[in-house]
Amino acid sequence: MLFTPEMVAPCGLDCSLCAQAQLKDGPCPGCKKDDDNKPYFCAVLCEIINCEKRIQSGYAYCDECPDFPCEHVMEKETRYTSAYPRRESPLENLQIIRELGMDEFLRQEREQWTCKSCGGPISVHTGVCSACGGK
Repeated sequence: MLFTPEMVAPCGLDCSLCAQAQLKDGPCPGCKKDDDNKPYFCAVLCEIINCEKRIQSGYAYCDECPDFPCEHVMEKETRYTSAYPRRESPLENLQIIRELGMDEFLRQEREQWTCKSCGGPISVHTGVCSACGGK
């Protein structure tokens, strides 16, 4: 289900915005769930979801770690704020969650990433609504 706390990755990205999570058939369940239907990058290669320090310490989010922001979080920050058509900042997301709470963060995400034409979700990777193809 999109725009839920379970879809917010440890790094602060909202997995709801990923095209893989928006698929009608076999959508990705998000970083916090089992690897079924996850892209290889997310399930195997992601240094954040597989971070031993995070796993051993039980940190729910990366900003709980004394090493925050580490190079892996900064790589995601750079990529998601500059490489895709729509901007998403993991660091800003974590800050909003800490300051305003998860409910307010998700309300803002829904507002920002819901297609005005049809109400479907917009992908951060394409900048296009996965339901109607609108921007």
